[in-house]
Amino acid sequence: MSTASRLNVQFNERQKKTLDEMSVELGTTRTGVLKTALSLLEIALTEQKRGNRLGVVKDDEVLKEIVGI
Repeated sequence: MSTASRLNVQFNERQKKTLDEMSVELGTTRTGVLKTALSLLEIALTEQKRGNRLGVVKDDEVLKEIVGI
């Protein structure tokens, strides 16, 4: 059984606005957005260790490669 930990994080106004917009778009809470973001970053780091890269693809064309993760 895992235990939960509480974190206190300070965001600037732009970050809070973005977080609120994302929570509405995803139909979740700020916490839900942050948990999703953490999961995505975990996947990105795991794949980077496997020699893979993260990017945005449309119709088999790479539109943007995300580097520096």
